[in-house]
Amino acid sequence: MALYAGGDINVVEEVDINSSLDSVPVVVATPVPVRPQSAMLRRWVPLLVKFASIQVVVQILGFASGILVVRNLVKAEYALYTLGNTMLATILLIADSGVSSALTSIGGRVWQDRGRLSQLMKTALHLRRWMLGGTLVIVLPVLLWLLIQNGATRGKASWIVGIVVLGCGLEVVTRIYAVALRLKSEVGQIQKQALVAAAVKFAIVALALTVKLTVEVALLAVAAGFATQYWMLRRWHLHNLDVHAERDITMRHDIVAIVRKQAPLTIYYCLQAQITVWLISAFGNATSVADVGALSRLAMVFTIIGSVTSELVFPAFARLQVPALLRRRYVEILVGFSAISAVMVLATILFPHQILAILGSQYQHLESENVLMAISTVLGAMANLAWGLNTARSWILPAAQFIPAMLVTQVGLVWMLNLTTVKGVLYLSIFSILPSVLWAIGFGLWRIQRLERAV
Repeated sequence: MALYAGGDINVVEEVDINSSLDSVPVVVATPVPVRPQSAMLRRWVPLLVKFASIQVVVQILGFASGILVVRNLVKAEYALYTLGNTMLATILLIADSGVSSALTSIGGRVWQDRGRLSQLMKTALHLRRWMLGGTLVIVLPVLLWLLIQNGATRGKASWIVGIVVLGCGLEVVTRIYAVALRLKSEVGQIQKQALVAAAVKFAIVALALTVKLTVEVALLAVAAGFATQYWMLRRWHLHNLDVHAERDITMRHDIVAIVRKQAPLTIYYCLQAQITVWLISAFGNATSVADVGALSRLAMVFTIIGSVTSELVFPAFARLQVPALLRRRYVEILVGFSAISAVMVLATILFPHQILAILGSQYQHLESENVLMAISTVLGAMANLAWGLNTARSWILPAAQFIPAMLVTQVGLVWMLNLTTVKGVLYLSIFSILPSVLWAIGFGLWRIQRLERAV
């Protein structure tokens, strides 16, 4: 979730690029008048409206694709689709482990230098490919076991694993070069790629319905969306970056320094984000997995806000160089996100029958579970927002204190809750995420206070 297209950047005389990323950056700034609030609104509101309007179309296509899959796959097949999608997301997150955050943080200082930005992209891509290989070795056996545990034949499970590997191979490249797009405020290109990829995915699913929609075809549609973005990003890369750029040792050192600090937290948040599907897969049955997966389709509505923040907010926040603006922007972003999310949760409470009707008759009994899923999704999105704002400035939570505290909390919840039911795993998700949201926000405000005192 991010706001970046130009941002509130003021003239800065000197920023020590070679300083430790763990330290609070000391900025020697020429006093510049703060832009009036009305001027800021005139700049950002049209941009947000334009971006959000196209993003709504993208999300509608994605939502429609997901609903077609939900309504036309039997629960046993949809459970396998949910597992494949979940593990695909898990692999990509673990393989990243802070690389994208490092790119945003470092790129916020070199984005105007074509050569240096090209070196940064090449360095990060090489590192992330190695990380992906290691992640696949660890995660793929778990995916294979979960698929067979939930009724997949060995042949079907092998096909699903193969498609997941294909999707990961494509997305590992696109996620790196997409950071360059965001840093350079290429909003139109970002929107175009997202729109075309969503349209391709929808077209494949819709076409498959005329013959036979299977879990393999549904997952191939996801991979096809990744392939579309890969092709478009490669074309943009050839025209806007130096394809012959060499990897930079210093940049690699800086990226690894961030990854070492962020990887434990990334892995924790990754496991946390997917915990509902994993727990219900291990303790429940294929029907319960399908229920959780179907409810997550409805939660896609919340990703519209997430897309706006990730594509626009984080890069702009990363480029802010005036400490006086950091606290104001930090609070404004959090408050605005909370208000919009509250409206969406309220709609879920007021119109449960109408919302569940979208999923079809197989899922009409999930009224209370749908509300819990909405709350869990909002809290997860809030955690991602606070996490993204912090890591955009290289403010990494102290994993040595944070992770043990959260694990103790979750162990207690596992002992108290019935994890064989959808409600049980959703309650665990909610009560696990809430402390991490408060911790991340408090940590961000503390780092801002330190920066203000240093100036």
